[in-house]
Amino acid sequence: MNRAVSLDVLRGLSIFGMILSGTIPFGNVLPAWMYHAQCPPPSHAFNPEIAGITWVDLVLPVFIFCMGAAIPLALGKKLEKGQTIGEITRQILTRFSVLVLFAIYIAHIMPHAIGKGFWNLNLLGTDVKGYDLQIFTLLGFLLMFPMFAVIRDAKKKIIYRIAGWGGAILLLLIFRFTYGQEFSLHRSNIIILLLAGVYFLGAISWLISRNNTTARLAIFIFWAAVQVLSKHTGLGIIIENYQPISWFFKLSMSFYMLLLIPATMVGDIIAKRLKSSEEFSERAGNGNSKHIFFAGVLAVSVWLTISLFARWTTAVFIVTPATLIFLYLLVTKYIPGYRQMFTLAAYLIIIGLMVEPVEGGIKKDYVTVSYLLITAGISINLLMFLDYVVAYFRNSRWVKLFEGAGSNPLMAYVMSTWFMFPLLHVSFLIGFYNVLYPSGYPWIGVLRAACLVMLIMVVVNRMVRKKIVWRV
Repeated sequence: MNRAVSLDVLRGLSIFGMILSGTIPFGNVLPAWMYHAQCPPPSHAFNPEIAGITWVDLVLPVFIFCMGAAIPLALGKKLEKGQTIGEITRQILTRFSVLVLFAIYIAHIMPHAIGKGFWNLNLLGTDVKGYDLQIFTLLGFLLMFPMFAVIRDAKKKIIYRIAGWGGAILLLLIFRFTYGQEFSLHRSNIIILLLAGVYFLGAISWLISRNNTTARLAIFIFWAAVQVLSKHTGLGIIIENYQPISWFFKLSMSFYMLLLIPATMVGDIIAKRLKSSEEFSERAGNGNSKHIFFAGVLAVSVWLTISLFARWTTAVFIVTPATLIFLYLLVTKYIPGYRQMFTLAAYLIIIGLMVEPVEGGIKKDYVTVSYLLITAGISINLLMFLDYVVAYFRNSRWVKLFEGAGSNPLMAYVMSTWFMFPLLHVSFLIGFYNVLYPSGYPWIGVLRAACLVMLIMVVVNRMVRKKIVWRV
């Protein structure tokens, strides 16, 4: 089965946004729409009373959407190869467990989490405090290659995995007995932990309902009911504070099932297309209407982000439905190959807007139903638009760049914090990097961050070309 290129590109773009949002200058230097809506400048203190979303609030749901859309592709392929439901379930559980361990591991090898460094070095005016900590973080990153690299030879794979995980355990023991680090299962990377939980619930849900749309809808309603129960009875707080399980599962993870279930529906559509080898021209036709339609789905996504952030509530409730109706008529008459996906996106957006006032407006934190539904609709729109882009610019360097990063997401995610910045410190190039952001010029700081993230994308893409890919 061929890969869904537009899905890889969308995943690559979400990773780019995820890394960029954590690298841009903070403080009272950039407008509020450059940060999470609930963490505005200058203090970036979390304020759950602020409603709205920014582009930063889209990167996580878009990534989760891509993960959900990939579930039918990956698990469907396993079923076609003759694997049993029991075997696939064990693989899902194994992947969940490894992702949880990965989340714990990377949280413990960050420089500030290791302890107080012994080496504070200076070179040509550049101070690097905790030089040894930076080296250990780099070493921890390098151990991820034998831990997660795709290795076809079964015997070599066992040797590499033992070396990788054994080295990781040894590293943590060094931190414990040399730097006094207290190992804790409750110290983990929240993003990876969230993805692990959502993947597990989503994969099991798809496996149960893979041939039954009614069952998929019932599961969607079930998770919606769990969210209501959790928020309005305090059940979520009780479970999240229950120490024996809170280190690997939080009930709030299940909230994202309202985003992931529609993503698996899109994944089913993509899987059918890949099996039939249907070309873009067959789905979109040859008329000029397709240009208007795909520009329209992108415009709706941009409009929703801007209007919901600016709280143009009247305008968003008038303009959005009118635009969606126009696009629906267009896709029905001229581009029937995208009718099913667009209809799902439109339903999610409309329902999301209808419930938006119920929880005090759309919010990423604490996550609201409107946030999950609307970002799911936006994700589908972006995927359709990228279908269009890939069809016309398949051989573009930019498409290939984000496609490569999107096909190797685990490596791309950790490349910044666990490789690039430690490398800058160890090489003392951090001084040069800091000079590239002159005081009083925050947008130059954004450009600096964008260049760094692009470099990461290039490195990951080169790894993919050399067939060095991480999988859990």
